Amino acid sequence: MKFTNKINYWWIPVLTGVFLIALSIFFISKPVSAFLGFTVLFGWMIFTDGGMNLIFAIRNRKIFDSWIWHLLIGIFEILVGVVLLFQPQISAESLILFAGFWLMYSAVSKISYSFVLKKSGTKNWWFTLISGIITFIFAFFMIANPVLGIFGIVYLTSLTILISGITALIFGLQIRKLNKIF
Repeated sequence: MKFTNKINYWWIPVLTGVFLIALSIFFISKPVSAFLGFTVLFGWMIFTDGGMNLIFAIRNRKIFDSWIWHLLIGIFEILVGVVLLFQPQISAESLILFAGFWLMYSAVSKISYSFVLKKSGTKNWWFTLISGIITFIFAFFMIANPVLGIFGIVYLTSLTILISGITALIFGLQIRKLNKIF
């Protein structure tokens, strides 16, 4: 595909990239501060996941026999999310254990769902099974060594943000270079 017009605002992805790169460097240089920020994000994530499970359960109560379990898990996740959001000290002290057990539950759910997919005739059901097994193993290691879990979360998140920043920066610079042709 050939572009015949200049692409406006090429500097926005560049600016975004620079911001993400700086953010990742900050996270790497201040892992404790990053971890504390993640505790708030984690609280919102669990709260939101609980709300989605609640909606899923209610909307599918006539389809799934086990809808009540999704409802109860949704309510539990909402309550845990509220506690994590309004009690940041509890959140910071227990994030890894909550994350580990929550990921373990998620892993068991994925493994369970994979067999539902298999039973329904879905061809790639085993992707969900493998994802569940890998998640379970990661969750086990987080629970077994919380300090390793803290630094793992901070550094893996920082690395992901760094890669996103570099990608955005390169994209913006490529647009700028493309614009010079026109």
